[in-house]
Amino acid sequence: MHGELGCITCHGGENVSVKAEAHAGMEVHPSAVDSGALCALCHEEIGDTFSTSIHHTIQGIRVGLEDFSHPGATTEEGSPLQLAFDNNCYKCHSDCGTCHVSRPKAYTGGLHSEHMFAKTPPTEDTCYGCHGARTAGEYMGLVGYATDLHYEAGMDCIDCHDVNNFHGSGEEEIRKYDADLPSCNDCHGNVYEETDIEAHNVHSEDLMNCQVCHGSANNNCYDCHTVLEDDGSVAGIVDESRIMFKIGLNPQPTEERPYKYISLRHMPTAPDTFKDLGLEELPNYHDYPNWKYSPMHNVQRLTIQNESCDGCHGNEYIFLSEDDLRENDSEANLQLVVRDIP
Repeated sequence: MHGELGCITCHGGENVSVKAEAHAGMEVHPSAVDSGALCALCHEEIGDTFSTSIHHTIQGIRVGLEDFSHPGATTEEGSPLQLAFDNNCYKCHSDCGTCHVSRPKAYTGGLHSEHMFAKTPPTEDTCYGCHGARTAGEYMGLVGYATDLHYEAGMDCIDCHDVNNFHGSGEEEIRKYDADLPSCNDCHGNVYEETDIEAHNVHSEDLMNCQVCHGSANNNCYDCHTVLEDDGSVAGIVDESRIMFKIGLNPQPTEERPYKYISLRHMPTAPDTFKDLGLEELPNYHDYPNWKYSPMHNVQRLTIQNESCDGCHGNEYIFLSEDDLRENDSEANLQLVVRDIP
């Protein structure tokens, strides 16, 4: 259908045979201009909601950085966090074409289907392009030791995630969990009601998130440091990555996530992550834990921790302890440490 419009309808330029004249004024990424205003001419409702979606604005990363410093720290011209956000973090910002026509620029770029517009973008080329080191990579079995059983069954991200998780809901999304994210209960809502599975009968629904039992070892990164390149771009270098599985205490129970125990992932922020950009130490670093709630995307029915009661109960190795905390980890991680192993 888009092919009937002709190239210059979206890309501009002139419909002439001389290359230089034909390409004059051409826009290589037309859907990136004015927050997708071109696409919104035909897809008005989607265009309106996408403009405030977290995929488009990357506000989750922005407020995460400002939590460590102060409000507005990423918009102060020439400041370390402004340099980091504009010249590294923002490369993960997406526009319509990033998913529906091409691969993310932060990945490899280029068309994923010869300029065919994919109504449902291919997970391997789009979601994996930005989320490959963690969720999408683990889901597809390319990171860690297990492939998610839903992926093995032929399910894509959009089979669980509502389209609003990609296009936005129309409400301004500030943090990742502001969106109406999927829950295992959406499909498996009766597991605590009518079941002959003993583990589901003896554990309460709000004791732990499902991945505590059904998640597999995930990717944990340590000590990320920024490097200012000669061309002005900012690279992030992670010192170490480890595949492992940890359970911790939930430091902030909410109505959506009331659990006592949660599955975890270590994030690589360090006190001096931005030292090369001129910020010796993040002022609020110790107010936020490095270990974060992780809705792991490598779900298996049977796992090491649920194959028997002893796989979890009394198994000190899988619970976060003070010994797991490193010298430059945030003091806030102590809130997640499990001192009394169930």
